[in-house]
Amino acid sequence: MNGVEILKFCAKDKIRGSLDIAVDIIEASFSIARDLKTQKLIALLEKIMKNQPSMALVIKTCSKIIHLIKNNKFDDIILLKRDLLDASQKICSKVARYLNNNSICTISYSKEVFCSIVNSDCKEIYIGIANPKKEGETFALNLKDNGKKVVLFEDNNYLFGATMCDIFISGADAIFDNAFVNKSQTFSLCLFANYFKKPFYVIANNYKYLSPDLRKYYKILQMPKKEVTKKDLDVYNVYFEEIPLELVTLIRG
Repeated sequence: MNGVEILKFCAKDKIRGSLDIAVDIIEASFSIARDLKTQKLIALLEKIMKNQPSMALVIKTCSKIIHLIKNNKFDDIILLKRDLLDASQKICSKVARYLNNNSICTISYSKEVFCSIVNSDCKEIYIGIANPKKEGETFALNLKDNGKKVVLFEDNNYLFGATMCDIFISGADAIFDNAFVNKSQTFSLCLFANYFKKPFYVIANNYKYLSPDLRKYYKILQMPKKEVTKKDLDVYNVYFEEIPLELVTLIRG
């Protein structure tokens, strides 16, 4: 695929994670920035932002590229790739010291939480299975393969994880000025942390932060009704929720 085709594919890709899509967007935009009309490239990037409303990292990446294009800084586009990858690595190194000698309760599967735990000298990790995709199970297996002691439990048993851990940690799908977005039940975990007087750390690189002008692109999407029931009933089914930052300690990098 050429650069234009890659960008069009990124606008409809619902399979890969946001980091992989963002890297493709950077590389494709750099490859065609000097040959494609500026407005056409900007239109392609804006379409991605509208079509991927639940991927803050993708929205932020597209906005950065648009800014560079408007300022004729085409050569700087490819530098975003290293900046993005370095941001994830730096946050992992920064967080490990908070985890050392602590047992951890976490939720879902964040690559940045994963590398932070692997790089730390933590004790046990308690993880909910994260239905319906069961990414918590994948997370647990990967941590086990890296020599970590892990306990997996059903999502309705987070009270167990809350009583067993020393600290809570999660990633973030998006960061706003006064809130963050993460897997459903994260809000409940924050309330557990507050009740038990245990710290709750949220880690996210700066590409997850959306300023007020970019926040309008972000949406929490309703997922298929059939995952809940096949009966003739009204259904609320979302995978993510918004949580006030006042409940957590945010670590950005």
